[in-house]
Amino acid sequence: MLRSSVTSEDPVYPFAHQLELLGKLFARKPIRVLIGDEIGLGKTVSAIMIIKYLLEAEKIRRILILVPRVLVQQWLSELKRFNLTNIHQLERNTIAGYQTLGFPEGIYLASIDLIKRNEHKVKILNVKWDLIVVDEAHRVGKSGGDETQRFILVKEIVKDPSVNIVMLTATPHRGKPEDYIERLKLVDPFIKASPRELDNERFYRLCMNSIVFRRTKPDVNSIYEKRRVFTDCKFKARVVKASEKEEEFHRNLLGFLRAKLLHYYRTVGEEPKALPLMLTLIAKRASSSPRAAIITLDRILQKRARLVKLLNTSNRASLERDLDEKASLIADTILGYSFEDMGLYEDESGKTACVDEILEEFVEECSVLLSEDDVKQLRRLHELAKEITGDEDSRLNSLINIVHKHIDNGEKVVVFTEFRDTAEYIFAELKRRLPKNHADKVALITSKGVEPPTPYSWYRRSYGIEDVKKWLRDGDVEVLVSTDVASEGLNLQMANVVIHYEPTWSPVKIVQRLGRVWRLGQEKDVCSYSLLLTVESDLAALEILYAKLLSWIVSGIEKQVPIGEELEIDMLPKDKTSSDILQIPLTSERGRPQYSEFRAWMQFIANGKEGLRRYVEGIINALIKLKEQAQRLGLSRVEPVKVEKFLSEGLGGLYGKEGEAVLKDLLVTTARICGYDVEERGSGLFVKGTHLTGLKTPLDFYRAIVSIVKDATGRTPVTLIASKPSSDEYIGLREIYLYEVPIYVGGRPSYSEVVGVVVREDGSTEVRRGLNLLKTFNGLLGNIIGVGDYFLSGKDFYDAAKNTVLYNYRSRMQDEYIKYLTETEKNISFSHVGWLPREGVSSSLESRQPRFLGAIVVLDETVRTPPPQAVEEVERRAMEYAMKYEKESGRLPEDVSKMEHYDIRSVDPKTGEVRYIEVKGRWYLDVTVELTEAEYEYAKKLKDNYWLYIIYGFSTGTPRLLAIRDPVRNIQWEVVVEVIERTRRRYRLSGYKPV
Repeated sequence: MLRSSVTSEDPVYPFAHQLELLGKLFARKPIRVLIGDEIGLGKTVSAIMIIKYLLEAEKIRRILILVPRVLVQQWLSELKRFNLTNIHQLERNTIAGYQTLGFPEGIYLASIDLIKRNEHKVKILNVKWDLIVVDEAHRVGKSGGDETQRFILVKEIVKDPSVNIVMLTATPHRGKPEDYIERLKLVDPFIKASPRELDNERFYRLCMNSIVFRRTKPDVNSIYEKRRVFTDCKFKARVVKASEKEEEFHRNLLGFLRAKLLHYYRTVGEEPKALPLMLTLIAKRASSSPRAAIITLDRILQKRARLVKLLNTSNRASLERDLDEKASLIADTILGYSFEDMGLYEDESGKTACVDEILEEFVEECSVLLSEDDVKQLRRLHELAKEITGDEDSRLNSLINIVHKHIDNGEKVVVFTEFRDTAEYIFAELKRRLPKNHADKVALITSKGVEPPTPYSWYRRSYGIEDVKKWLRDGDVEVLVSTDVASEGLNLQMANVVIHYEPTWSPVKIVQRLGRVWRLGQEKDVCSYSLLLTVESDLAALEILYAKLLSWIVSGIEKQVPIGEELEIDMLPKDKTSSDILQIPLTSERGRPQYSEFRAWMQFIANGKEGLRRYVEGIINALIKLKEQAQRLGLSRVEPVKVEKFLSEGLGGLYGKEGEAVLKDLLVTTARICGYDVEERGSGLFVKGTHLTGLKTPLDFYRAIVSIVKDATGRTPVTLIASKPSSDEYIGLREIYLYEVPIYVGGRPSYSEVVGVVVREDGSTEVRRGLNLLKTFNGLLGNIIGVGDYFLSGKDFYDAAKNTVLYNYRSRMQDEYIKYLTETEKNISFSHVGWLPREGVSSSLESRQPRFLGAIVVLDETVRTPPPQAVEEVERRAMEYAMKYEKESGRLPEDVSKMEHYDIRSVDPKTGEVRYIEVKGRWYLDVTVELTEAEYEYAKKLKDNYWLYIIYGFSTGTPRLLAIRDPVRNIQWEVVVEVIERTRRRYRLSGYKPV
């Protein structure tokens, strides 16, 4: 799959953890898997590589990709990045048209919340899909024991066990075993046992690395790549001294909210309904920015005035009931832990709306619940908010300073905020207050769309996410302000600074935002800032939510009291890594608490820090249990020993930093042999005289090698002649036979690998693969002294090559899957009919005849003399061998050794071509031969018509033929001068290269 994005501006090549996944999946029929890698590990790339494989190898026809609405454009971009075509985007106004056409072959991309609707679902279920891809698959499950519409859709569409399915999620297990097991049953519909029967360590262990794959950033760095693929990430809390006006505003706001909520609790009860949610939303909006507070208070006051005039007592009661029902949906969906659609919310009716609009409309309608005294207090808060905007906004002033510092250092910054009007406020202030050269490079993303940097604002066109990514890549944008519409699924690794503008009371949101920046392809260390004021609500977020929940391993943050104007706090201790932050969301199960941003706010408003502390401590206890459960499920970390064996034996060790270094050396050697100089600069390798510049990645090196050598020879197999390198590992090495070994599963090609069979002077053999083979080849390539035209061996090593690859492929790539099928069928699943590979199916996994690619023949420094009785015998047998070869090749050979300066004159009766052949015989596995001065001059004169046949290895019982055309031009010779009666020259093909 190295060729996956050959023409892309943003090329992709598989990392070792992706190679492991693809190597294990490509042999399966069907491919059904849940990929649960951590955010930023390239799950989408892995899925698209699977798509490409199935398109090319299996010739699948119809693919359906189901994703959250906000990820549709991101997926469309990724598919195009891999040069995939025939992509169809399903929308309300296009589904019927595709149905009329019979859903032509191609890749179909759609919002899962669109397709789950009955009027669309029935059309999709009638199509025979070959592959289903479900992104953010944690959303496909059960809620309160009931199947969600998403779950019902996917369950019906993948019920045919022969259909390929790839499910993607960064949180495969969310704390509820039944929910997790039901997703596993989507992958394996043959499972018959109940979730209660399957909720055990044995079953979970069987699933890991067979139908479920889960890797983390530390796994990739320390186990798979053995280098720093993922940079460091620093978490900082920037605590800013609030002004007196800001302290007064937040103090009065919290006093109003607390009094109102406690009165509600006394008179109505603590069941979450409309009024408590409205108070939470007011708190969140005011915590976001003075601008958001002003807009919310404006809308409440204006709407209330109209509603009071229109509503009678009966209508008011009906409205309150409706608001209570709506409050429950909003609290669970938008203020719940999962943040189901982040920026856009698509309800059951299919209407898509901006979260800001949903919340603002709800708050407006709730205004009828406020009293006249409430209105007076809100008017005062409205006036205070106006006094702390713009230059008087301490949080905004701190943001400006942070942004300025980082863009002056050449870094790119993403500022995240929860609300659109706050984003617009930040965007306007940055453009007003940054120097013009930086202000012109600020862009904005909200649910309304994209506001471009200044140079692009004059064009009358709409811009999208791909434009933003290009601006970041090209340096046209230095600062991007975004609501969370961009934080799920959008890849922004061109930036490395993330600023969470307001206190974020949902830890998972911080993780999701960081995942957009801190991911594969990020070359700089990432810095995450949370901006907080010295007001009660912000400090509660810092001391309790961040210190105890986001990084619950941290102790002591709450002891650091802000002093002076500004304090910057590292949120992780030195002995912990950024990957130790919370990664697995919580759901309720058997009485365990469920984290809810809404409930956290309610506890804080009603009971202050102590109430929030009690609530969070309950969550932490559940988190500790959940972490223990994740370890029990095998979801916490991979097993290093197994991975090491897979990479070294399954893939031959061709991965990571060492593999990259060997590929780089191979490129340099190949380029120089072909006459090109290579220069290394800060931006990568440059091959002078070619278009190959800025080569940095293994994919770059691989493509460059292919580009350089593709026209060097059109022959296959190819034989190279090399002098022996000085390293001890080459002692006794005489030949390397190169084979391409294919693996077939169920009669179809699934995998192929190039291996080398090393032959030593004593006839012993060794199979070399991957990195080991590449190192050997690289060492010999720098010592190449010639190219042979033909190579014929009486002994082949097909079986050695084939058996080695087949054994390692099976034992390292397929054994876990075969074990899963075998063990589950004993008592918890039906027979996996038609699934391959499996035990007991003779054609399930096999290797067919390898393809011989060529050989490398290695010379030694010394010439070994054969036994005296063998000298004449060798020459005689060599002539017999050569004559026989010529006859079998359809030519007419004549022995002229007694009358010419060569041994055989051979004519091709079809073409009239004449070969003048010098035959040299060698007893041992050694091709070091000599030409007399007369033979050399004759070879020089006849050029392409002169052939040197070296027949060697008679001592092994299986002699080889190495045929070299025009040896004077194609081989390097050492001149040996002898002075006896007169000076004579001989020309030796030896292990010494001429200086």
